[in-house]
Amino acid sequence: MPRKSKRMERLKVVNPDCAGIDIGKDRHYVAVDPERCAEPVRSFDGFTRDLKAMAAWLRSCGVKKVAMESTSVYWIPVYEVLERAGFEVLLVPPRMTKQIARRKSDVLDCQWIWQLLSYGLLRGAFRPGDAVCPLRAYVRQAKRLIEDRVRCVQHMQKALTEMNVRLDSVLADIMGQTGQKILRAIIGGERDAQRLASFRHRQVKASGDTIAASLEGTWREEHLFALEQAMQRYDFCQQQIDVCEAQIAAQIGRLTPPEDSTDDSPSGDEGPADGSAGEGWKTLSRTGGKKSAAGDKALTMALHEMMGVDLTAIPAIGTRTALTIASEIGPDFSAFPSAQHFCSWLGVAPRTRISGGKPLPGRLPKVVNPVGQALRMAAMAARRSQTFIGARHRARLARKDRAVAITATARELACLIYLMVTRGEEYVEKGMDAYEKRCIDRTFANLSRKARTLGYCLVQAAQHQETPNGAPAAD
Repeated sequence: MPRKSKRMERLKVVNPDCAGIDIGKDRHYVAVDPERCAEPVRSFDGFTRDLKAMAAWLRSCGVKKVAMESTSVYWIPVYEVLERAGFEVLLVPPRMTKQIARRKSDVLDCQWIWQLLSYGLLRGAFRPGDAVCPLRAYVRQAKRLIEDRVRCVQHMQKALTEMNVRLDSVLADIMGQTGQKILRAIIGGERDAQRLASFRHRQVKASGDTIAASLEGTWREEHLFALEQAMQRYDFCQQQIDVCEAQIAAQIGRLTPPEDSTDDSPSGDEGPADGSAGEGWKTLSRTGGKKSAAGDKALTMALHEMMGVDLTAIPAIGTRTALTIASEIGPDFSAFPSAQHFCSWLGVAPRTRISGGKPLPGRLPKVVNPVGQALRMAAMAARRSQTFIGARHRARLARKDRAVAITATARELACLIYLMVTRGEEYVEKGMDAYEKRCIDRTFANLSRKARTLGYCLVQAAQHQETPNGAPAAD
């Protein structure tokens, strides 16, 4: 019998008006459809005028959608210039554009990206809108400054240890009110241990004699010099943090929608330009990073107005975590079709490397996501929370590995955040009693199912009445 000819289905062009860009440090290679231009591959320098020339050439070729790799930070200027020029820009992770063949060059890479995009095989990575990007940049800058300030404190602790000044052994925080007074007095030339111990605050648990004993050091000149410079760097970082927090407050105010949308104020995502919604709060006080109650409450209210819901109402979600979520995503979650997509982007979704019904060995690709990391830290803090989520997290820790339990709780927090923001509903705490009742009902259902399997019927035992002396009464 003659063999039946089977028609092979081929890929269809989904995006005819597209282009691919291979991003480099000093030069970018761009590829378009060969039928649209006699020279389908061109290279452009990284200067701004060359990027504008790139946008003009793509417009002359009839291109509407552009894909590029997220190479370091070199893609940011190209992305911004093309987006402002009216193109739909897709930022693609490098793992999605790996060449099948072994040949590798910049020209082949841009042509391969164009070909994948024309067939609809590329998906763009998430990037918040232009209104949220400034807030994200300021929050990330503040985080880096806080890390620098922490390193300054570590340098001060090292200098004190080298002089055998054991101040960190008697004070929980050497940059608290008592610690800063003592350190600045030492830098000023004070060496009398009793005089330094007189700066002790009344709430410090250590006695004055104990603090005085810890302040008897060698006072070597080189270590005092290192201590002084570390303190100067600490003060400089604190000044920069204050300026950065003022910018964060202003950006939160701009992203906060106006209270009355029917007035003559300009509509849109931007609120009052003066930043009044975020005015008056300071995320970190001058006492080593501890949050003040008034500043924390003001920041929580500002984030509530910006996001539309109070994310800090969720147990283990603090103000700093809510600020990270607001700065990295913004109030618009429309880029994520469902909570599952949101969890996958965060890197807290269950693994899907399955073949033959069994999970494949090996590690999953590492996802570096600031929001996912913040939610994992919040999940670790939920261990001591006397709430519904805290009880569930402790139950997970009892039956799973610690890392798996933390990721599972982080996923639960992510789902709650997604539902709150997309639906505009506030979080309602169920309490630990609801979780215990749920566990009892689940245990009863399992026992009933096992009893029916063995041919028995599960019957609840009668309640025994107690006599006044505490002994059970006879039936």
